[in-house]
Amino acid sequence: MNEKYKILFEPIKIGPVTSKNRFYQVPHCTGMGWQRPNMLASMREIKAEGGWGVVNTEYSQFIQVQMTYLTHTQLYGIIQM
Repeated sequence: MNEKYKILFEPIKIGPVTSKNRFYQVPHCTGMGWQRPNMLASMREIKAEGGWGVVNTEYSQFIQVQMTYLTHTQLYGIIQM
């Protein structure tokens, strides 16, 4: 393996969690979320089986506050409290 890519396979700490490598699927909207939840779950499962260190979901409503949605950054702040 080329030395410049070696760092991609090293563990990295993200908040309270340590990822096994630096492959991170960013949150992105596939349009499958509420219409095809099983298909979306299968897509994330395939990425996890393929060795991705972190597999993120698409934009999700976790807590409803006056009909607004929390971003993953806001949710992370709540978990840290």
